[in-house]
Amino acid sequence: MLNGRLVTVRPTRSQDLDFLTDLANHRHVRQHVVGWSWPVAPDGQLEWLRQSQASPGTQRMTVADPVTDEPWGLTGLWEIDWHNRSALTAVKLMPGLAPRGSGSDAIMLTMAWSFHEVGLRRLHSSILPFNAASLGAYVRKCGWQVEGRDRQAVFRGGQWHDLLRIGVLRGDFDAHPDAAEYVERVCGPRIPAQPDYSTNASVHSAPERPDRASSIATA
Repeated sequence: MLNGRLVTVRPTRSQDLDFLTDLANHRHVRQHVVGWSWPVAPDGQLEWLRQSQASPGTQRMTVADPVTDEPWGLTGLWEIDWHNRSALTAVKLMPGLAPRGSGSDAIMLTMAWSFHEVGLRRLHSSILPFNAASLGAYVRKCGWQVEGRDRQAVFRGGQWHDLLRIGVLRGDFDAHPDAAEYVERVCGPRIPAQPDYSTNASVHSAPERPDRASSIATA
């Protein structure tokens, strides 16, 4: 469980499925997310959860109220590439539930966890250009970079829209002014660096014992 300033990010549970069905079918959410699907039924969400739990390349998490534990949204890691240490991430929040700033809080928690616990080096995502809230959260507040643009890649509302590719490296996150706070929230207090004994042979070797002859001579 990851505890931020405004939200908690925790594993998705079966009790969340009704909420996640409503989230997936919400008109505003469907308009602003990149992916597309047919309307979702609760049975489909249950199968989706089972597949997620069985996949080593997916870790879906619920964004929740830190006091009541009621679900507010969804985040996680998709398409985890363990060799190249990268993953896709995203955040979906139900309109009208979470306080302002919750999206940025969830993103910072996900970055701290991904880079300092999971051991990833890069995260990436994609955003529709008219999704100003997500652009502001990722790029302006959380230090992500716009890395490219796919022209007329998404059909939405009867029109073709470009798709912005965004990404962040661990070094970008570590340079963020709030990085240390979020790393401590996720990992706990910083562990002091251990001394390097490798160049001090006396530390590794036992004290010399005088040989028997010397002991007798000085007795």
